[in-house]
Amino acid sequence: MSEGFASHTTLLTAALTVTSGSVLELGAGLGSTPVLHGLCGSKHRDLTTIDSNKYWLGKLILYKRTWHTFKYVESFIDLPEYKRDWGLAFVDHGIIDQRLHSVISLVHVPMIVVHDTCYAQLYKYDEAFSHFKYRYDLKLFGPMTSVISNHIDVYKIFKEFDL
Repeated sequence: MSEGFASHTTLLTAALTVTSGSVLELGAGLGSTPVLHGLCGSKHRDLTTIDSNKYWLGKLILYKRTWHTFKYVESFIDLPEYKRDWGLAFVDHGIIDQRLHSVISLVHVPMIVVHDTCYAQLYKYDEAFSHFKYRYDLKLFGPMTSVISNHIDVYKIFKEFDL
């Protein structure tokens, strides 16, 4: 495994343990999709995976179930899924200039895990994160991952986990 691959797994897994409800995954991958699939399946939580990369969707479609749906999109702008009440969202899709929009569109979600936050300037995360009250950053190896919320003091929760 290369350094940086799945550096979001620790925080994403922890976030799943402290939330409930359906889960939205923006950006399929070998690090996130199998983990989310296994944990959501074991907890009877619906999971929706959306990606603009047909290669990744084709590779991971084997996880499709009645409770785990997959959707191909050409753009992450104004998705109808942004209006749903999710318990947790994960943002790691490959359209760089649309991550800002994705994060802001999910401002109502109780907890959002965002990957690659050490590249704040590239993804305009400073602007996106200004819409949120709480934030916790984790960098064990590879790209940093953050969790943000307007509803839950995520810093207090994850600092207690000593992550």
